[in-house]
Amino acid sequence: MRKPNGHTLYQSLFLKTIYLAIFVITLTLVTFIFMSIFEPKGFPFPPENVEKKSEESIFDFSYELEHVKFFDEFKNAFNKKYESLQDEAERFSIFREEYIKIREYHKTQENSITKTQYGVNGLSDMSEEEFAQLLLPKGHFDKMKKTAKFIKTRPREWETVGKSLDDYPPSFDWREKGVITPVKAQKIDGGGYCGSCWAFACAATVESAHAIKYGVQELRNLSTQQLLDCDLNDDGCGGGEPEKAFRYIHEHGLTTWESYPYIAEDWHNNTCKLHGNDTEKTSFEVAYFLHPDELSIIDWLVNFGPVNVAINVPPDMKPYTGGIYKPSDHDCIFKLIGTHALNIVGYGKSEKGEKYWIIKNSWGTDWGIENGYIHFARGINTCGVEDKPIGLLG
Repeated sequence: MRKPNGHTLYQSLFLKTIYLAIFVITLTLVTFIFMSIFEPKGFPFPPENVEKKSEESIFDFSYELEHVKFFDEFKNAFNKKYESLQDEAERFSIFREEYIKIREYHKTQENSITKTQYGVNGLSDMSEEEFAQLLLPKGHFDKMKKTAKFIKTRPREWETVGKSLDDYPPSFDWREKGVITPVKAQKIDGGGYCGSCWAFACAATVESAHAIKYGVQELRNLSTQQLLDCDLNDDGCGGGEPEKAFRYIHEHGLTTWESYPYIAEDWHNNTCKLHGNDTEKTSFEVAYFLHPDELSIIDWLVNFGPVNVAINVPPDMKPYTGGIYKPSDHDCIFKLIGTHALNIVGYGKSEKGEKYWIIKNSWGTDWGIENGYIHFARGINTCGVEDKPIGLLG
């Protein structure tokens, strides 16, 4: 086989340099064009007149520079750090697609009585495939209630027969009682995309049940990572069930978040790092399936504490930034990305009388409203939110 001579090597190097230059120029032009669809008015981004202005200004260089600055402001606002220029270009492409979707979501609200607000948030440069990894598989909780042995059915004497919604306060919020820990994030810097919502929701339910029983001074952040690593009956970042997770917590207790911090990985790559009685463990007394309706959930909320629930997640929940979230039944069934576990901590009504649940999520404080919460339509079982409620006694 003939070895390449110096002239051939020089030609090859020259061609590679030309190709690289063409790639860089093309990427720069594409980036400028992509950026022309954005309106630099802050967060969340309003969709009004964006399409028209982008058509008029697509070759306006000063306008393009404005949007380069605007993208920098987005990164600064959400403390975005990218590993490389290539990664940043990919994230920008995802960000652009998300913005186009947000504009379409806004159009669906034009004639809607229940106004849901959509905008850019901390998840806006996360692809739908990555977002799906934070969730659980479709139908994940479908058989849980039928096969459950640890979680009991709520006793008959506690049923709400003869009661109505008028027997309860018009609004209620456990955050005002000081028994709710801050919202945490499943996706963290340096960590993977972990379907750990089940662990966050279960730990949060136990945190509140313990503080309600023993006093707000006993409120503590509990370790979700312990569940991912040590609860071998569940599947770590691949998903878990309240039935198995609550059984584990009941038998072993949870140590604190500080003692066993979250790393967004699971026992497939790590062994359980819990060492005997290093720290005090937090447990609870009993778990109950509540009757799947609005009245039973409210009764438990007011009298006992927050409620663990599961939902179907359609795509438009990702850019939620305000209002009452009320996706259509069609989207909840046919467009769902996956299922998700959360905590109902209260309820209320809008000024127009629209009912909602106050729900604590685990997508960080850069998502939703009130540092990581969502107001979810109440009383109509939106996306199955009232299907499988679980309450704990500390």
